[in-house]
Amino acid sequence: LDGSIHDYSTEELINGTFSNAVYNNAEYYDDTSPEFKLTEEGTLRSEAWAWWDGDLGLTIIKYNNMAIEYSVACPQKQGDEWGLRFGGVGFCLYGEPSNARQLAPGEQVTFGTTFYMPFEDGQNKAFACYRDFLDSKWHTFPEDYNPPVNWNVLYDLGWHRSDAEKRKKFYTRETLLGEAEKAKEIGCELLYLDPGWEVAEGTTLWDESRLGTVSELVKTLKEEYGLDLGYRTILRCWTDYWPHEYLVKHPDRDVGPVQHRGELWELCLVNKKFWNEKLSRILEISQHGIRFMMFDDMNWRGPCYNTTHGHTVPSTTLDHILAVYSLCKEVRKQCPGLFVEAHDPVWPWSTSIYAPTYFQQGFGNRGSFDENWGFEYMWNCINDLKSGKALALYYYNLGCNIPLYLHINMTADNENCLFFWWAASTVRHLGIGGKQNHNSVKPSEIQLTDYDPEKRFAAYRDSMRIYKRLKPYFVRGRFHGLTENIHLHTLPNARGGVVTVFNLTDIEQDFQFSVPRELLGVNSEMTVEGAEAKWTMNEVEFDLSLPAMCPGLICIGDSTQK
Repeated sequence: LDGSIHDYSTEELINGTFSNAVYNNAEYYDDTSPEFKLTEEGTLRSEAWAWWDGDLGLTIIKYNNMAIEYSVACPQKQGDEWGLRFGGVGFCLYGEPSNARQLAPGEQVTFGTTFYMPFEDGQNKAFACYRDFLDSKWHTFPEDYNPPVNWNVLYDLGWHRSDAEKRKKFYTRETLLGEAEKAKEIGCELLYLDPGWEVAEGTTLWDESRLGTVSELVKTLKEEYGLDLGYRTILRCWTDYWPHEYLVKHPDRDVGPVQHRGELWELCLVNKKFWNEKLSRILEISQHGIRFMMFDDMNWRGPCYNTTHGHTVPSTTLDHILAVYSLCKEVRKQCPGLFVEAHDPVWPWSTSIYAPTYFQQGFGNRGSFDENWGFEYMWNCINDLKSGKALALYYYNLGCNIPLYLHINMTADNENCLFFWWAASTVRHLGIGGKQNHNSVKPSEIQLTDYDPEKRFAAYRDSMRIYKRLKPYFVRGRFHGLTENIHLHTLPNARGGVVTVFNLTDIEQDFQFSVPRELLGVNSEMTVEGAEAKWTMNEVEFDLSLPAMCPGLICIGDSTQK
């Protein structure tokens, strides 16, 4: 997720020129962060490996849906020869699997299973092995999956944290309805409320004084704008509001705020009393017809030492992770029809995740939440593409059908809507926003001197018309990675498909590539729109030219029907 590549030769393993991607809380908080030390020096961790000699290979998968466990690989010298220790069980991260670090007399622990699957004909087959394996465990999307396209109000209304006066000025019922008008015009299906709807951020109390009741807003949005409603809930609190008995107790300091753009108070979700109160407040809102929820900013900053909370002392990462996911599960259970996206509960943002992508995920009664977070690729999205960071979305789709959710800021995109189409191609649940872009969320790296809000909005509106027509291919289609910047989407029982092509360079490029007929499910020639096409016995050959930093869209067969 941070743009680092983890593809190692034998020589690199022997020389120790390898490393794991990690997340550093110090980038976001002060120096009071008390996490455990990493226990993975000299080792590598992964959910799954592809050992490959260029021809034949072995996919190695470690699966444990009850504890945080990875497949650990460790180069080590035995006498005069080097060996690679892998498979089985090994510790990594903050001593995971944490449930195996200390056992009481008579206690036992069951480790996850390691699966070995041979493959040939390229590394994409290794990714396919893992994706098919996760599908077999129901870590995927249902056949009728159809998430709403969200409009995020954050980008235009701003992020005002604990500033009550600014919330009264910028975040009102009237301004929300103004955002609903934009959402309706551009073709979105849900109004998503990021920070600002609460009495104070982190209290989980709907502010009726500014917004009216939840039920009234849900009704108005549906009847007058054709929109559903969604919102974000967090574990932190930006003011000293909650009883201090609910707060995380660290071993070396009194209960107090963390310095992060102001005072941020930590709450212990493993404390059952607080967990129940948090659930009750969420349900008071979500039972009024909320269709989407994001569980965000619940990252773990270290164990809790409060002996009155009813958890082990100190609490563990697994305690915290299961508390977050059980909260998601109970909310979804009591609010049928609700989509739940959950950020990683330990390392939630853009450089690395802590829990495996599949951990506790599943629709209906098969898991605790529906969707993973799209790794924060929205603040400086064009640079994320040019630098290669956002290629992580491509590889995610090769190896995983668990839907991602990401809301992108059109201000940070370019005039060709390049990142819109990249996200459309790699993120199954899409959100957009940011016609004017409030200064409080303006990407500092982006120069907006030539930015025309009306022109950009119109370009996105046109792209949305096309996207919604092809939406089934993108949200529940089969993703085929032809190359990193050429993707094919196909649907069961549909002939043909949709190809997205991306010129990620600063010069015009010509593209020539082919797609096997068997992937398209066709025996005869079909209509093609968006490129020159030549049909041969076994494949169809495409030829198109794209300007610099520009996407291309090719529709084949049934997808050409308007």
